[in-house]
Amino acid sequence: MTRAALYCRLSREDEGLEASAESESIQNQRSMLLAWAERLGYAVQGIYCDEDYSGADRDRPAFNRMLAAARAGQIDVILAKSQSRFTRDMELVEKYLHGLFPLWGVRFLALVDHVDTGDAAGKKSRQIYGLMNEWYLEDLSANVRAVLTHKRRQGCSIAGSPLYGYQKDPARKGHLLPDAAAAPVVERIFRLALSGLGCAAIARRLNAEGIPAPAAAKALAAGKVPGPGLWSKATVHRLLTNRTYAGDLVQGRVERISWRGKQTRRLPESRWIVAPASQPALVSRAVFDRVQAMLSARARSGKQGAPHPLAGLVVCGLCGHLMEQTRSGTIPKSGAPTRYFRCRTARQSPTACPGQPYLPLSELEALIAGRVAALFEAAARLPPAPAKAPPPAMGADRRLRLALAGLYQDKAAGLLAEEEFAALRTELLARLRQLEPPRGPEAPEAPESSTPLPLSRELAAALIEKILVYPPDETGNRRLELFWRV
Repeated sequence: MTRAALYCRLSREDEGLEASAESESIQNQRSMLLAWAERLGYAVQGIYCDEDYSGADRDRPAFNRMLAAARAGQIDVILAKSQSRFTRDMELVEKYLHGLFPLWGVRFLALVDHVDTGDAAGKKSRQIYGLMNEWYLEDLSANVRAVLTHKRRQGCSIAGSPLYGYQKDPARKGHLLPDAAAAPVVERIFRLALSGLGCAAIARRLNAEGIPAPAAAKALAAGKVPGPGLWSKATVHRLLTNRTYAGDLVQGRVERISWRGKQTRRLPESRWIVAPASQPALVSRAVFDRVQAMLSARARSGKQGAPHPLAGLVVCGLCGHLMEQTRSGTIPKSGAPTRYFRCRTARQSPTACPGQPYLPLSELEALIAGRVAALFEAAARLPPAPAKAPPPAMGADRRLRLALAGLYQDKAAGLLAEEEFAALRTELLARLRQLEPPRGPEAPEAPESSTPLPLSRELAAALIEKILVYPPDETGNRRLELFWRV
């Protein structure tokens, strides 16, 4: 008796092609094919069903099991409702219907469009059906891509899973909401980056604290057992550079190479689809931009990769490019390495920049610390002097100056709104003014504070835009230009 395999397939691409949705159901296909096999007197070897698989998908599990059985000589004939149920790929039509099936001794029959590979005269008809099915799938792919592109440009999230830190809005399709568990982690990662920690250091800290990485958090949210995935330097860097966290939904980073397969390729940033201010931001725009500037600097100090407070701020006055740190020798008494700033461009190409003598890091640090202290001294004298209060205890002046420095750090980290920063700054400056000693007509100028203010990376990034360094002149004096952000 002839052994028959029944093949059924349904995917979303096939919805609406028939007059009745029920006629395209897997159950109805199975019933039709069973009745047809009975009329033809065939013995059913097996029923192979693929649901929610495209006709161009070559990785259909039941489809491949059926082909393996046919190759092993276990099948004499394959029955399908139509040729498009078997495949919509013209290449597969030629490969199996006109190539391998005759070699394997397998006949293919389709009920609706009367396809029969046993009829040699029907080959052209089968090829026409194959072309029509392929054209349909190609047009459908183009239409779906156009719709998805439009949704991306409108700021709708079309990803199957939301970005780490967000959850889908149940009341508004395509809209995201901050996730109560993951959003604080995202905010903290940006704060750690602002404080000067690098991506690798942030990943180590999160792993040490047992905070689930994005993949593990996704598995936990789905009620699954999370794998051993950990935070990595690359994961943290991708998070810190994703504009979606500032409210600009970024999609379309990759595209499928062809509708025939699942291979994708990464697109250049110029082709990404960005919808500004389309989703709720987890960090402020100022914080996001500051982190990008700190990441782009990439200048490192010699202490376990910790960024120096002036990293990315020192610029060669000759070529306008960043200067980098280097070491040469050690300090005789302490043995500590002697560090310098040198022009990165001059080292790479003397024709691009003639270069200049190395600038000792210790000299630059002392100069900048003095300039920062002078800035706070000048700021303390800006408001009009209020009524003098009784002299406070010793050390109050120092505490107020440290509080003022911390205020700038909080503003840079996005912890204070502009209004709060302005109000607190005015109050601190007024209190500093009260601490100044009374001045007579011939009172001398107040001496500059002998204790320098602590210059952290966060404070330097908040106060300093850039430092231009020029070569020494004939007398050995070097000109430096300091550009403030305040």
